[in-house]
Amino acid sequence: MNLDELLLFIEKNRTQLSKIDEDFYEKLRDRIAELEEMKSSAEEDFLFRYEDEIRTLKRLQRKIFELRTGKIISAAWAEVCGQQFSGDVENMCSDERAFFKRLIEIIKEFKYSILEGERKKAGDRVLLRIKKDVEIQGADGKTYKLRREDVVTIPQLNADALIKGGIAERIEVKEDEIPQKG
Repeated sequence: MNLDELLLFIEKNRTQLSKIDEDFYEKLRDRIAELEEMKSSAEEDFLFRYEDEIRTLKRLQRKIFELRTGKIISAAWAEVCGQQFSGDVENMCSDERAFFKRLIEIIKEFKYSILEGERKKAGDRVLLRIKKDVEIQGADGKTYKLRREDVVTIPQLNADALIKGGIAERIEVKEDEIPQKG
């Protein structure tokens, strides 16, 4: 049993991530590339041996990746849900830590959009007064038929183009100028 098989055995039998060298995946890729190179110039007697070792390393590489990725996904989910997770962030290599952090962000955004609904950012749309008749395809995929003296809110990207082209002018509204009901 070589080191990679041993790591696979340990990884399968633990709920926590095993500690790996920072360059573990890189070393594994390099070893496979080295064997591929050796295979290309090998005598026929050794060809099968190289092919077998390459196949074994690729299988171990894939299996270790799948096991570790599954544990990282579970850890990210547990983190978002406020639960204790069994995966140790310290045992992740830097690529895995970056993946873990991105997963947490993605899951949080998804959770928020499902549970709270998406809120539009104030800066996404702009209030304009149209100075000339025009029809445009909006950055949001909508078609806008704008007429002279219309007051509209449209995506920032389109607003910038219309203002630059002299077709519209921005209307600034300060919140303290808006009358409050009540």
